Amino acid sequence: MAKMVIFSAVSGKVLQDGKPVPGATVEREFRWSWKDEIGTDSATTGAAGEFSFGKIERSSFLGSLLPHEPVVRQSLTIKVGGKAYEGWLLNKHNYDDNGEVEGKPLRLVCRLEATPGKHPGGYYGICELE
Repeated sequence: MAKMVIFSAVSGKVLQDGKPVPGATVEREFRWSWKDEIGTDSATTGAAGEFSFGKIERSSFLGSLLPHEPVVRQSLTIKVGGKAYEGWLLNKHNYDDNGEVEGKPLRLVCRLEATPGKHPGGYYGICELE
């Protein structure tokens, strides 16, 4: 059975005008097309605005044998003060650990005042790689 990383470990901080945002809810979601699986979890930012999630791993006997195009839709949504912010949106097309953006660890800085946009590496949102 092949190990497949659906969402690599991710950590980061949420800022508003350069200041940490404690108590924000960061919701992580994935939609894995191969197994038709949807998963969610959440974290609350600490005093320094920091959050973290461990990696999400799955295994599949058939997935290790049959050729297929990996497609995992990933998202991070930040909720604070009654507003929701698109932090991270990406369609991951591999099962590699840290395979989201050129093998780089997912350490993010999310600025609530930023305008969501597309970033180098193909992801979209208000978060940027540190």
